[in-house]
Amino acid sequence: MLFKYFIFLFFSLSFLNANQTSIEPKEIKIGVYENLGKTIPLDLKFVDEYGNKKTLKEFINKKPTILTLNYYSCTALCSPLLSGVAEVLDKMQLKPYIDYNVLTISIEPLDTPTLALNKKKTHLNNIKIPFPPQTWSFLTGSQKNIDLITDAVGFKYQKRIKDGVVDYLHPGVIIVVSPNGKIARYLNGVRFLSFDLKLAVLEASQERSGPTIANTLLYCFAYDAKSKTYVFQAEKVVGSFMFGIILIFFIYLVKTGRKQENENE
Repeated sequence: MLFKYFIFLFFSLSFLNANQTSIEPKEIKIGVYENLGKTIPLDLKFVDEYGNKKTLKEFINKKPTILTLNYYSCTALCSPLLSGVAEVLDKMQLKPYIDYNVLTISIEPLDTPTLALNKKKTHLNNIKIPFPPQTWSFLTGSQKNIDLITDAVGFKYQKRIKDGVVDYLHPGVIIVVSPNGKIARYLNGVRFLSFDLKLAVLEASQERSGPTIANTLLYCFAYDAKSKTYVFQAEKVVGSFMFGIILIFFIYLVKTGRKQENENE
């Protein structure tokens, strides 16, 4: 009796898997591949918006640090993400430059300190609380160092040239690292809750790391490289729902089958 139920479950799952395979598009390797608990290479050197070249260790300066990866000519995802960072810093109720630092590193090796300074002025103007300018540094660097820091935090992106214009397809995320450079938390998206970021900063100050917030939502949403937005993965959610129904039905068949066998004995 149980054997035929296992056969039913096997074919049901095989059908479900085949159906999902046929409708899911080819995966593009753009996104965040988390390295929680690992340490970023603190000896990497970058140039800040004033032309000063320092190591990441010097920029972090023994404080929890909020890290973003963007590029300064970006007109799509970067602007709302950096605006979201400025907005949440305004509400976080921690003391800037005392309780934390912020680093934005450009993934475009041709970006200059001048572009970085202009970007910094734009976003610091949106912060209403007293905010020491040295709290938030906008950095540029070589392709080698960009590759090393993006690999260290699991930030995967693609360069695209269209009509002679260079842009980048990349995810929206901020990464919180500890005073010693340990990756403590990832916060995905372009808008952030002040409580979530404050908690991440406080955890990082204690050299602790925690699971990414809203992992359930990330299961349901995926980054679309073409539109540069997060889109609802209907087929993934429906597939999981169908799997749940099949599993429940299978358990029901097993239990009723056993009950009937006991009654017939």
